[in-house]
Amino acid sequence: MILAELNTSIEYISRPEFIYIVGAALLFAFVLILFIRRQPRNVVAYTTDNGQVMVSRHAIVELVQTSCEQLKDVSKPQVKIKVKGHTAHFEVRLKLQCGGRLREIEHTLQNHLRRALTENLGIESLGRINIVATGFKSGRIDSKIPNKEAHPPATESSEPYGESDEVESLDFDNDAPHKGDEK
Repeated sequence: MILAELNTSIEYISRPEFIYIVGAALLFAFVLILFIRRQPRNVVAYTTDNGQVMVSRHAIVELVQTSCEQLKDVSKPQVKIKVKGHTAHFEVRLKLQCGGRLREIEHTLQNHLRRALTENLGIESLGRINIVATGFKSGRIDSKIPNKEAHPPATESSEPYGESDEVESLDFDNDAPHKGDEK
């Protein structure tokens, strides 16, 4: 009984009309998601009696990029803008350079951006400014371990341990020959 019901369900699903309907529904859902997630071209800065004053997305991105250029520990900023009602929310994604402290950078950048967006661009309804660290660029490693090419591998001595009256020391920082080294 169950096998017969399953077989008729599969036959119904494989009909062309059903496939077209499902395909159209998936396409509509995809277009709807793209429409909802798109970035706004302009953000309303403020409204006057004569109309609205808007700021382009490009102007906001340029302001964030020039602000990040002033901080030596920040690179590759990207901006996402979301407008909910009349409030603009921002997400700034950036990479930290070696020595950058995220707490200090976040505090400095948020305060600067909040001031610049309100004073320079006139955006009155400013929401959250989220800072997202997307990566960390490490600096050069200063190591005390000697380089492999700097010193040849140790050679075995023909004397067994304990037969020598003198103690030999290994000094990796000195290239002078030691007792027992062949010249």
